[in-house]
Amino acid sequence: MLNKSITFFTSLVTISFIILYACSNPGDSSGEKQAAYPATPDSSGFLKLANFLSNEDIDSVVDLDTQLKNGKTRKKGIIPVPQDGDDFRNAELDKIYWPDVSIIEGDFRGASMRTANCQNSVFDHSDFRVSDLRWTRFDNSSLKGCIFSQARLFHVHVNEANFEGSDFRGANMFGMEGHGTNMRNCDLTNALLKDAEFTYCDFSHTLGVNARLIRAVLSHSIFDSTNFSSCDFTGARLEGVRFFNANLENSNFQGSHLQGTDFNGANLKGCTFYGARLKNTNFKDALHIPRHIKKILVDGKASGIVPTQVK
Repeated sequence: MLNKSITFFTSLVTISFIILYACSNPGDSSGEKQAAYPATPDSSGFLKLANFLSNEDIDSVVDLDTQLKNGKTRKKGIIPVPQDGDDFRNAELDKIYWPDVSIIEGDFRGASMRTANCQNSVFDHSDFRVSDLRWTRFDNSSLKGCIFSQARLFHVHVNEANFEGSDFRGANMFGMEGHGTNMRNCDLTNALLKDAEFTYCDFSHTLGVNARLIRAVLSHSIFDSTNFSSCDFTGARLEGVRFFNANLENSNFQGSHLQGTDFNGANLKGCTFYGARLKNTNFKDALHIPRHIKKILVDGKASGIVPTQVK
């Protein structure tokens, strides 16, 4: 009798823990926890765009004392023989030829590295803050966990590169080209990506609040569980893009190309789509679908050009 009582009590406690866990860890019917998009940061903390930095702003970033992850101080880099952990702050590296090199945890703050060739190289966890990298090539390179905040990346080529976990806050990425590039878990807050080209890329779980993607070419890229709220996608090429469970609140899609785009589970509160071109564009299960889109939906999808005036 005692054994039965103990067994019943144990079972009751186990069930209680299961119920408590389920309530505190919501997931789908399969028991897998749902991935949430990144939280929206306070706009008062946005970094200003690279174009508007003064010399004093740049110096204040370059002069900050930083160390390697092991706590050691970086050694001054020697240009002909770059090594991991080198210090190249304020260095003149224009037209440098650095293919197939490894400079992990390098410090390039304030460096001028324009029209450089750095293809097939490894720069993981390097610091490129307030640097000038215009027209440089990083194709097929690894740049995981790098800091590019407030850097000038005008027409930089990064095709098939890996930027997972990198920081681009306030960066000027105008005309940047990165086809097939890994942009997962990045931070693009307040970045400028006008006329940039990132096709067949993975932006999953990336934060891109207030990014300007005017006329950007992002066809067939993945934006699952991202936060691109308050963004400007005016005239952007978004054919075949997937925005599963993305937060796009208050973003502007006017005149954009949305043929085959999928907004399943996306938050579209306050979005505008006037003049956008649609073809089998999927709005099924999207949240807060704007009235001017609801008017043209057929079985959750829409085709045609979104009228600029809705009766």
